[in-house]
Amino acid sequence: MTRALLACIYVPDPDPMTQNPPKLAATAESKKSSRNQRLWVFFKTYRTWFLFGAFFLLATNAMNLAIPAYIGEAVETLRDAAAQGDSLAAGFDAVRDQLVNIGLIIVALAIGGGIARTLSRILIFNAGRHIEFDLRNEIYDKLASLGSNFFGGMSTGDITSRSANDVSFVRVFFAISFLHIINTSIAYTIAMSRMIEINWKLTLVCLIPYPLILWVLRYLVHAVFQQTQAVQAQMSELSTKVQENLGGVSVIKCYAIQDREIDDYAVMNESFFEKNMRLAVLRGGMQTLMMLVAGVGTLAVLIVGTTMVVDGSMPLGDFVEFNSYVVALAFPTAAMGWVFSVWNRGLAAFERITEILDTTPRIQEPSEDERRELPALVDNVDRGEVSLRNVSFAYPDDPETQVLHDINMEIPAGSSVAIVGRTGSGKSTLIKLIARLYDPTRGEILIDGEPLTKLALRDTRSEIGFVPQEPFLFSMTIGQNVRFGLDSLEYDDTLNRPTPTRPLLKDDTRAAISQPERIAQAVEVAGLSPDMSGFADGLDTLVGERGVTLSGGQKQRVTIARALLMDPRILILDDALSSVDTKTEGVILDHLDSIMKNRTSIILTHRFNALSRVDKIFVLDEGRIVEAGSQPELLAARGVFYEMCERQRLEESLKS
Repeated sequence: MTRALLACIYVPDPDPMTQNPPKLAATAESKKSSRNQRLWVFFKTYRTWFLFGAFFLLATNAMNLAIPAYIGEAVETLRDAAAQGDSLAAGFDAVRDQLVNIGLIIVALAIGGGIARTLSRILIFNAGRHIEFDLRNEIYDKLASLGSNFFGGMSTGDITSRSANDVSFVRVFFAISFLHIINTSIAYTIAMSRMIEINWKLTLVCLIPYPLILWVLRYLVHAVFQQTQAVQAQMSELSTKVQENLGGVSVIKCYAIQDREIDDYAVMNESFFEKNMRLAVLRGGMQTLMMLVAGVGTLAVLIVGTTMVVDGSMPLGDFVEFNSYVVALAFPTAAMGWVFSVWNRGLAAFERITEILDTTPRIQEPSEDERRELPALVDNVDRGEVSLRNVSFAYPDDPETQVLHDINMEIPAGSSVAIVGRTGSGKSTLIKLIARLYDPTRGEILIDGEPLTKLALRDTRSEIGFVPQEPFLFSMTIGQNVRFGLDSLEYDDTLNRPTPTRPLLKDDTRAAISQPERIAQAVEVAGLSPDMSGFADGLDTLVGERGVTLSGGQKQRVTIARALLMDPRILILDDALSSVDTKTEGVILDHLDSIMKNRTSIILTHRFNALSRVDKIFVLDEGRIVEAGSQPELLAARGVFYEMCERQRLEESLKS
C-alpha cells in the first residue's frame, strides 16, 4: 500500500503558458521516476520498522474503536433498566455489575490502545530519524564527489539549506505521512464497516460532503506544492545572503555599506514572510476543509440520527455507538489536512535534494580494467614528469569560449618551472587541469608517463601539493591545518601511498623522522617559525573561521607548510608567495630547492624576482604558450616576457 502511495506522488501539471518542449518534459518525467525510486529505497530499507509500526496502529484502532460498542451497550443497559421502573430494585446489583464490567473493559481497551499508540510512534518516528541520518550521509558523500563546476553553479547557502532544512522535511514526510495515512485508513476501515452494519442509510448521510470537499482539496494540494517550493527556494536565498555577509563582514564595514545590506536583507526577508504567509493560508485552508468534513458529517448524523431515534427506527444505544465512531473519525480526518501539507513540503524538499543526488561528477574515476598506478617515489630518482599534449579547455558553463588552446608542454621529472602571463591568460586554469580539478576539453595530460584520466583520482591528488592563490584554512588549530593532508594518509587505508617520513630541512641527514618533527620542520620551511612566538598556544592556536585571526601572509605560509608535509611528487604554487615579503620569499625558495630535489615544482607568479631559480619558464598569452625558455633566454628574445618584466620594473620604480 505504501509503495503504491509513493508511486502515485503528486506532481503539479506544468503551466501551459510555460510548458517545456517534449525533450525537457521527458527529463522531468525521469526526475519524477528517480525521486520515487529513491523514496521507495529509503522506505524499503526500514520497512520492518514501518510494518511493526503499522501493526501497532492496527492494534490501537482495534482497541479504541471497540470502545463505542461497549458505550452503546452501557446506554442500552441503562435504558432497559430505566424502562423497568419499580422492578429495577430487585435486579440493581446485576445491572451495576454489568456496567462495572463494561467500564473495566473500556479502561483496559483505553490503556491498551494508549500503549499501542506509543509503540507505533516510537517505531515510525525512529524509522524517520534513521532515514534522515542516511540521507544526510548520502548528500555529504555526493557533495564530496562533485567538482568545482557544481559548487560554482550553486551557492553555499542553497546547498546548506538543502542538506539541512530539506532533509528534516523529508524525515517528517516519512514519519508523519506514513503514521497518519495508515492510521486514517485503518480507522476508516474499522469504523465505516461497523457504521454500515449499524445503519447504512445514516452512513451515506455522513459521507454526503466528501465528494465536493475532495474536489476542492485537489486544487489546494496543487497550490500548496507550488507555494512550498517557492518558500524553500526563498529560504535558500536568505541563507546565501546571510552567509555571504557574515563571510565578508569586514569588507561591508570598511565600505560603510551595512545599511544597504540590511535593507536588502529586509526586502528578501519580507518576500520570504509573504510567501510563508500565503503558504500558511493554504495550509490553514486544508486544515479547515478537513475539519469541515468532520463537522458537517457530525451535524448530519445528529440531525438525521436523532430523528431516527425519536421515531423508533434506530435504538438509542446504536445511535450513541454510531455517533462515537463519527467523533472518533474527526481527528484522523482533520489530521489529513496537516498530512497533505507535510506531504507536499516533503516532496518539494526531496526534489531539491534529488537535484544534488542525481548530479553526475564531471571528473570520473577510471574503471578497474583501465586503472593504472604511478611509479613509486624512490630516493635519488626523479619523479613528477608532466606532459600536456594538444590540451584545450573551455569551462562547462561556456563551452563556446576556449580558455586554453592546443597547449603542448613538457615538464621533466625533478625540474622546477614557472608559468607566467598577464591576468586572464589561463595560468590558474592550466594548473587546475594538472591537479585534475577539471578535465581537458581536448587533448591529454600525463604524469610520469601515465594518462591522468587512467589514474585513481584520490591517489593522484595525494601526490600533488597544491597551494592555491587564495589560501583556505579550516576552523582548527594551526597545527591541525598544517597536518590536514597528512591525516588522509594516516587514516585512509584506501590511499595507495605510504605516509612520508623524510626530513624537510636540508641539514637534517636522518633517513626518517617522526611526524611531530616533520610538522615543526614544515613550519620552519614555510617561514612561519618567526611568527609562532606571537601565538600564545603555538601550533595549538585556533585560527578562527577561514583563518580570520591570521594575516594574509601567515595563511599563505600555513598552506605552504600543509603542502610540503605531504612530500608531494608535484608541488604547485599558484601565486602562493604574493603576500610574503621578498626576504621571506627567498628563505622559502631556498628550502624548496632542497625539499623538492628529485620532485617537480610548478610556480605561478606575478613577481619575477625568483624566476632565475627555475629551470624553465612558460609564458602564456590568451590561452596559448607564446614563449618558453630560461629567464636569460626570454629576456634576450625581448618578447612578451621581456615586456612584462619591464612593466613590473617600471611599476616598482614608480612606487619607490
